[in-house]
Amino acid sequence: MPQANTPQKTLESWKQIAAYLDRSERTVRRWESSEGLPVHRREHERQDTVFAYRHEIEAWSRSRTKFPGPDAVPISIDEAENISPAKAAANAYLVEHDAITRTMHRYIAGARAGDGDLMRPAFHPTATISGYCQGVEYCGSVEHVFQWINQNGPAPNISPRFARIEIIESIAVVHLEVQRWSGKLAGANARASDVFTLLNCNGEWKITHKLFHWHDQ
Repeated sequence: MPQANTPQKTLESWKQIAAYLDRSERTVRRWESSEGLPVHRREHERQDTVFAYRHEIEAWSRSRTKFPGPDAVPISIDEAENISPAKAAANAYLVEHDAITRTMHRYIAGARAGDGDLMRPAFHPTATISGYCQGVEYCGSVEHVFQWINQNGPAPNISPRFARIEIIESIAVVHLEVQRWSGKLAGANARASDVFTLLNCNGEWKITHKLFHWHDQ
């Protein structure tokens, strides 16, 4: 895993993140919302603040860079052996980070389309759920999620944001904030906080549990 984060390696605002990437704040906000730019949040009473780790930003940036064509000169064995352990760890983290976000985007696509079967491949067959909606506790099989999604129907305007992705060897935790839910059951402009646990099953990340809280509108 990447080296421990320190204040010197942390970007503490949208302004600092935008400056680090040499882009506007509007652009980096869009990248975080639609392209998985790794931005984290600290919860406060009135308004959350954002921060980002430089090594995660750098790893994400490398993932957006196209690989050289077939005529490119490959690196030598000596050059490959001289790749620093930190860079190798960052590359390994990036591979798993991208695989996890692909799994999560299957869930998001199913939510947008109102199609439980579309999100089903993101989940482990024995996945479970627990959480609160309008003060009522729910728990049980993930099949309840698929049924709810089908009954709710399409929610084309949902706005998902990855608040946290933590990877520990073969397990991971994803905190997803989803705004602008709509549909027959969700109503209009609903907001949900979801925490997912994932397991690496034979090289593929699967959601094993969905923990949720629907906020009062």
